[in-house]
Amino acid sequence: MTLPPETPREIDLRQPLAIEDALQVATQLHRAGHHADAQEIYRRVLALAPDHPDALHFMGVLAHDQGRDEEALRLLARSVELVPDHAGFCSNYGNLLLDNERFEDAERQYRQALALDPDRPDALHNYAVLCKALRRYPEAERRLLRAIELAPDFSEARNTLAGLYFRQGRIEEAVTQACEALVREPSNAFTREMLGNAHCRLGHPEQAAQIYREWLAEEPDNPKALHHLAACTGEGVPARASDAYVQCIFDHFSKSFDSRLALLEYRAPTLVGEAVAACVGEPAADLDVLDAGCGTGLCAALLKPFARTLTGVDLSQGMLGKARGRRVYDALHQAELCAYMHQHPGDYDLIVSADTLVYFGALDQAMAAAAAALRPGGWLCFTVEALGAGEAADYRLQHHGRYAHSRAYLEALLGSADLAGLRLEPVVLRLDAGEPVAGWLVLAQRPGSR
Repeated sequence: MTLPPETPREIDLRQPLAIEDALQVATQLHRAGHHADAQEIYRRVLALAPDHPDALHFMGVLAHDQGRDEEALRLLARSVELVPDHAGFCSNYGNLLLDNERFEDAERQYRQALALDPDRPDALHNYAVLCKALRRYPEAERRLLRAIELAPDFSEARNTLAGLYFRQGRIEEAVTQACEALVREPSNAFTREMLGNAHCRLGHPEQAAQIYREWLAEEPDNPKALHHLAACTGEGVPARASDAYVQCIFDHFSKSFDSRLALLEYRAPTLVGEAVAACVGEPAADLDVLDAGCGTGLCAALLKPFARTLTGVDLSQGMLGKARGRRVYDALHQAELCAYMHQHPGDYDLIVSADTLVYFGALDQAMAAAAAALRPGGWLCFTVEALGAGEAADYRLQHHGRYAHSRAYLEALLGSADLAGLRLEPVVLRLDAGEPVAGWLVLAQRPGSR
């Protein structure tokens, strides 16, 4: 979402302010991250002028920034109703609708914005993001190229185009656009990460490592740079991703996580749900269920019919906010999942973990914690990515930051954790750069009877 450009006009804050001056101060505070102060000014303006379109709109943008999307939708809808011929308002409203997966409504707003201003680069970019989400890739590419033609320094559009190319497996074209974006915005973390991943996929790990080392020279403790440098060099590989890394990536992607995974034909929740149904049988709402690493709650609807209680745990507050919005879970907790399971011995009849353990290399602690948290006869179901059949290691940290595990390692782990393996089968979890990602679907049971 965009705020109006800054203006050089100085305002004497010692004097009573006209509404337009107050809004200028508020948007400057908003842009600087002083949200409470900006919100107070927006509220005062709206108390004086309840239908002031700018105040409604920017209050809505702020509400979205603070995670209050229901309020944001109401405010932005009203501002567009009052000023239907404002291209910027339509484009911002479209962004909010897209974030809330109201695709048809978002497209209507983007079309209106471009009807009003056909050569508006940000509206072209935003419409392209929608097209990408709907897998209309040629249309997305056309709109992004036009946005870049109009605004060559529009690095966000170049990043989006690079991501579009990467998703289609057009890696060299992705590198070209990411390099152009990085020249214009050298410290952009998203660009650095994507460019590093692209170089690794092209078989140039030394170039990827150089990107991460330059990043760490500026930010020595950056969890993304540290993790990906280890992934592409094989040096200092951690036994699991740090909590800081996991929180960083998922807080950032929480708003768009579900739509991104839909683009990747993400299957882990469905696979887990089908496995649970096959072993448990007819849903009777009689199980205490833990969704370990629940994310935005993609497994919730599949698990709820089996649950007397459904609990979700995740490290990312952003993800938990989205999960809370589903209104399916009985309880949600922000915690590291191994620590949480150790703190709840014998509390659960079923534990599921869809694509969470890909951020663990060594799985012994996770398996032991799950076994302890299960009641006798309880089930554990999870997915991980599969290590190639020709690799002798137990697990390997891959260039994109996730771990892959061998079948033999998983079988040995279940035995050492006193869990009986019921299923361990190869599956396709999703697509990555247009290629299927091989994984394992694992179903195990704690000995004993329920």
